[in-house]
Amino acid sequence: MNKKRFIKYILIDFLSALLLIFIFLLYFYILPRKEDNTGRNMVSKESAEKQTFELPESQDQTSPKKGRSRRESGNTDTKSIASENSSLVFTDKADTVLAEYKNNGLQLNIVKSELGEGNDKITYYTADIYLSSTGQLKTAFAQGVFGKNLRESTLQMAEDNNAMLAISGDSYGNNETGIVIRNGILYRSDTNDAEICILFLDGTMKIYTPEEFDQEQIMESDVWQAWNFGPSLLNQGNVRDSFQTTSYLNNRNPRCAIGYVSPGHYKFVLVDGRNPGYSKGATMSELAQIMAYENCTHAYNLDGGKSSAMVYQGNYINQPADGGRSISDIIYIRKEASIQ
Repeated sequence: MNKKRFIKYILIDFLSALLLIFIFLLYFYILPRKEDNTGRNMVSKESAEKQTFELPESQDQTSPKKGRSRRESGNTDTKSIASENSSLVFTDKADTVLAEYKNNGLQLNIVKSELGEGNDKITYYTADIYLSSTGQLKTAFAQGVFGKNLRESTLQMAEDNNAMLAISGDSYGNNETGIVIRNGILYRSDTNDAEICILFLDGTMKIYTPEEFDQEQIMESDVWQAWNFGPSLLNQGNVRDSFQTTSYLNNRNPRCAIGYVSPGHYKFVLVDGRNPGYSKGATMSELAQIMAYENCTHAYNLDGGKSSAMVYQGNYINQPADGGRSISDIIYIRKEASIQ
């Protein structure tokens, strides 16, 4: 074989390999792919309507305890990463109430909080939510369909679903694995190495490692939502000693998290970042400390970075990094706060 022919064969093999890689990336990471959208119903509407909670008489009960301190001590390829000492100081926190709302079935207030100053400043938003029924805390897929690489902005999905309040979800559509239960319907049942957050119809929220997740036993309960990203941030209200996450996700970034205080009482927290002078973002330890300060018993990290967004009444509450990006799902409360 002469040299020119040899080079020709090498070039053909190289181009063929590139083509195969391109087709693989196109199929798995670029082309929208609608999947079976029927799912299996995990709860009945009748069961959902039986779960009711009392709303507080005043907004005063939504305030976090002052000076709560940390205990000293979606996503794949996770490992245990030790929590770090945090320099967050809440005594000089500046709060601005952005919105308050109450009707017979829903009470919420949204507060903008600022910690520190200059390039060390962190700005975060907390939506403190009381619901009369777990069924009011809903989720939605981009384009209204369960699938892969289907994306819309948080703002667009909020509009599509008549949402009063919405935050970015766990980006289930970026993965081939990971349990997906939304609004009481099971769409995907396999797990990966990320921790799993379950919201039960009785209003309780629990977070499981893949090893702790007994699917058969848990599925016998009324499961309303299941998210697969993480990590878990708190251990009975205290910052965890370590986080089951990746080194990249542990860096300082914009953040989004859901917190559990008690049945019917939840918190959406959004930390802006990558904008020196306004908000530098938070490490996982700092996010956990914020969730502990907000009196959450359990807290779960959702997709962050440019995905992090909070929408209220048709407008962004926060300033998404680099203008934000389209994502696969949201968590939201409908304007009429109904179960339907």
